[in-house]
Amino acid sequence: MTKPRFLVFFTCLLTVAPAFGEAGEGSLAGSEWSLGNGDDRFVQFGADGEVSGHAGCNRFFTSYVQDGLKLKIAGIATTHKLCGDAVMKRERRWLGLLKRVRTIELTHLKLLLYGAKRTRLATLKRRDFD
Repeated sequence: MTKPRFLVFFTCLLTVAPAFGEAGEGSLAGSEWSLGNGDDRFVQFGADGEVSGHAGCNRFFTSYVQDGLKLKIAGIATTHKLCGDAVMKRERRWLGLLKRVRTIELTHLKLLLYGAKRTRLATLKRRDFD
Protein backbone atom coordinates (compact mmCIF):
# COMPACT_ATOMS: atom_id res chain seq x y z
CA MET A 1 0.00 0.00 0.00
CA THR A 2 1.43 3.36 -0.91
CA LYS A 3 1.81 6.11 1.68
CA PRO A 4 -1.12 8.29 0.47
CA ARG A 5 -3.51 5.32 0.43
CA PHE A 6 -2.31 4.21 3.85
CA LEU A 7 -2.87 7.69 5.28
CA VAL A 8 -6.38 7.84 3.81
CA PHE A 9 -7.14 4.35 5.16
CA PHE A 10 -5.72 5.20 8.61
CA THR A 11 -7.65 8.50 8.77
CA CYS A 12 -10.89 6.70 7.84
CA LEU A 13 -10.22 4.06 10.47
CA LEU A 14 -9.73 6.69 13.17
CA THR A 15 -12.96 8.38 12.12
CA VAL A 16 -15.06 5.19 12.08
CA ALA A 17 -13.58 3.38 15.12
CA PRO A 18 -15.43 5.38 17.81
CA ALA A 19 -18.76 4.39 16.24
CA PHE A 20 -18.02 0.76 17.05
CA GLY A 21 -17.26 1.65 20.65
CA GLU A 22 -14.53 0.75 23.02
CA ALA A 23 -14.96 -0.35 26.60
CA GLY A 24 -15.08 2.88 28.47
CA GLU A 25 -16.92 5.13 30.86
CA GLY A 26 -20.03 5.92 28.83
CA SER A 27 -23.27 6.81 30.54
CA LEU A 28 -26.05 4.26 30.82
CA ALA A 29 -28.66 7.05 30.95
CA GLY A 30 -31.27 6.63 28.26
CA SER A 31 -30.24 3.10 27.25
CA GLU A 32 -32.03 -0.25 27.24
CA TRP A 33 -30.36 -3.68 27.52
CA SER A 34 -31.37 -7.35 27.39
CA LEU A 35 -29.84 -10.80 27.45
CA GLY A 36 -30.76 -11.17 23.77
CA ASN A 37 -31.78 -14.34 21.94
CA GLY A 38 -35.49 -13.70 22.44
CA ASP A 39 -35.22 -13.48 26.24
CA ASP A 40 -37.94 -11.11 27.47
CA ARG A 41 -35.96 -9.80 30.46
CA PHE A 42 -34.55 -6.30 30.03
CA VAL A 43 -33.37 -3.25 31.93
CA GLN A 44 -33.83 0.45 31.05
CA PHE A 45 -31.66 3.16 32.56
CA GLY A 46 -33.40 6.53 32.70
CA ALA A 47 -31.64 9.85 32.49
CA ASP A 48 -33.26 10.72 35.84
CA GLY A 49 -31.44 7.99 37.81
CA GLU A 50 -34.39 5.61 37.62
CA VAL A 51 -34.05 2.07 36.34
CA SER A 52 -36.89 -0.20 35.28
CA GLY A 53 -37.51 -3.26 33.20
CA HIS A 54 -39.07 -6.66 32.90
CA ALA A 55 -37.85 -9.56 35.02
CA GLY A 56 -39.63 -12.38 33.18
CA CYS A 57 -43.02 -12.20 34.88
CA ASN A 58 -43.13 -8.85 36.66
CA ARG A 59 -41.98 -5.35 35.87
CA PHE A 60 -39.44 -3.84 38.25
CA PHE A 61 -38.30 -0.35 39.15
CA THR A 62 -35.78 1.33 41.40
CA SER A 63 -32.95 3.85 41.19
CA TYR A 64 -29.32 3.58 40.19
CA VAL A 65 -26.11 5.54 40.60
CA GLN A 66 -23.38 5.35 38.01
CA ASP A 67 -19.95 6.78 38.78
CA GLY A 68 -17.71 6.02 35.82
CA LEU A 69 -17.45 2.23 35.70
CA LYS A 70 -19.09 1.77 39.12
CA LEU A 71 -22.80 0.98 39.18
CA LYS A 72 -25.09 0.62 42.18
CA ILE A 73 -28.70 -0.50 41.79
CA ALA A 74 -30.80 0.17 44.89
CA GLY A 75 -33.42 -2.16 46.41
CA ILE A 76 -35.75 -3.33 43.66
CA ALA A 77 -39.56 -3.10 43.77
CA THR A 78 -41.72 -5.23 41.48
CA THR A 79 -45.31 -5.66 40.44
CA HIS A 80 -47.00 -8.68 42.05
CA LYS A 81 -48.04 -10.89 39.18
CA LEU A 82 -47.63 -14.62 39.83
CA CYS A 83 -46.27 -16.91 37.14
CA GLY A 84 -45.17 -20.54 37.05
CA ASP A 85 -42.40 -21.79 39.33
CA ALA A 86 -39.73 -21.90 36.59
CA VAL A 87 -40.48 -18.34 35.48
CA MET A 88 -40.48 -17.04 39.05
CA LYS A 89 -37.16 -18.77 39.78
CA ARG A 90 -35.62 -17.22 36.65
CA GLU A 91 -37.02 -13.83 37.72
CA ARG A 92 -35.50 -14.08 41.20
CA ARG A 93 -32.11 -14.93 39.66
CA TRP A 94 -32.31 -11.93 37.31
CA LEU A 95 -33.25 -9.48 40.09
CA GLY A 96 -30.58 -10.94 42.40
CA LEU A 97 -28.01 -10.51 39.65
CA LEU A 98 -28.94 -6.83 39.18
CA LYS A 99 -28.60 -6.22 42.93
CA ARG A 100 -25.07 -7.69 42.91
CA VAL A 101 -23.70 -5.45 40.13
CA ARG A 102 -20.74 -3.33 41.25
CA THR A 103 -18.90 -2.42 38.05
CA ILE A 104 -19.50 -2.42 34.32
CA GLU A 105 -17.74 -2.40 30.97
CA LEU A 106 -19.66 -0.54 28.32
CA THR A 107 -19.47 -0.29 24.55
CA HIS A 108 -22.13 1.05 22.24
CA LEU A 109 -23.76 -2.37 21.81
CA LYS A 110 -22.58 -4.44 24.79
CA LEU A 111 -22.83 -4.03 28.56
CA LEU A 112 -20.82 -6.35 30.81
CA LEU A 113 -21.99 -6.54 34.42
CA TYR A 114 -19.55 -7.46 37.19
CA GLY A 115 -20.06 -8.24 40.84
CA ALA A 116 -17.64 -8.26 43.75
CA LYS A 117 -14.08 -9.31 42.95
CA ARG A 118 -14.79 -8.58 39.27
CA THR A 119 -16.91 -11.71 38.80
CA ARG A 120 -18.76 -11.45 35.48
CA LEU A 121 -22.48 -11.67 36.13
CA ALA A 122 -23.93 -11.11 32.65
CA THR A 123 -23.37 -9.79 29.15
CA LEU A 124 -26.23 -7.65 27.90
CA LYS A 125 -26.99 -6.45 24.38
CA ARG A 126 -28.29 -3.02 23.48
CA ARG A 127 -32.03 -3.12 22.65
CA ASP A 128 -32.64 0.50 21.73
CA PHE A 129 -29.98 0.80 19.03
CA ASP A 130 -31.42 1.97 15.72
